[in-house]
Amino acid sequence: GNEQQKQKYLPKLISGEYVGALAMSEPNAGSDVVSMKLRAEQKGDHFVLNGSKMWITNGGDADVLVVYAKTDPQAGAKGMTAFLIEKGMKGFSHGNHLDKLGMRGSNTYPLFFDNVEVPAENVLGGVGNGTKVLMSGLDYE
Repeated sequence: GNEQQKQKYLPKLISGEYVGALAMSEPNAGSDVVSMKLRAEQKGDHFVLNGSKMWITNGGDADVLVVYAKTDPQAGAKGMTAFLIEKGMKGFSHGNHLDKLGMRGSNTYPLFFDNVEVPAENVLGGVGNGTKVLMSGLDYE
């Protein structure tokens, strides 16, 4: 992230005051980012997100989430952008906690985006650079 994003989110995430989450997987697409359907359309100084995510660890508990959405569906993996989404943004919600056979130590939820307006300053890594942001994080797993 840029310096403003780091100053805004990292201290609270590091201290444990905030819970974070990564939202990549979707219904009918899993972790296939090229098949992603969550759409982000730029409207002036903000983006409008519509769609859903599935199986998101900490999704319903998180204060801030890194969410991946398509900004250019024709560009394949280069058409994806990462956004910082905050709990409480209008139109952003989560479904019920998903009961899993295993991995019960982590809460997992579906997420819903209904005309969620996200300020352009919440773009993480630049428009169209979502794959780079995603891969940089997965390198540590």
